[in-house]
Amino acid sequence: MLMKRILPLALSSLAGYALWQWQARRTEHRLKSVHANPEEVTTWEGEGGALHRTGPHMGPEPAKPAA
Repeated sequence: MLMKRILPLALSSLAGYALWQWQARRTEHRLKSVHANPEEVTTWEGEGGALHRTGPHMGPEPAKPAA
């Protein structure tokens, strides 16, 4: 009778601990791989390039002041 209660509790505790350790390792690995890549540098069109995600933007022509 006692074995019928203890064995499932022990097995579920062991499975829970294994899942917890697996998630911790996976999270640690994911964080290491994210920080391994350098951050993208955003450059503006006037500073030598278009935006890295949206590309060049066509805006209005600059207005020249009337002399």
